[in-house]
Amino acid sequence: MTKDSAMLLSAMVTLASGILMSFFAFFMSVDHIINDSVLWYFGQCLMYAASSFGVFSYIKYRFDSLNKNNKT
Repeated sequence: MTKDSAMLLSAMVTLASGILMSFFAFFMSVDHIINDSVLWYFGQCLMYAASSFGVFSYIKYRFDSLNKNNKT
């Protein structure tokens, strides 16, 4: 497993855990209310996934542009 695939896999697993926790918190509650701590965790999952995907795409774009410039 490469560093990039590990980063993307961890972002996807974290995002899936946040979605599942929010889903279960909503449907397991009698009043169908999500607790603040679950929303905070879901927000943190979104931030981690967004930053991982953003860093991955930025680094890939930079390396591709550097490789294109070195070939010419």
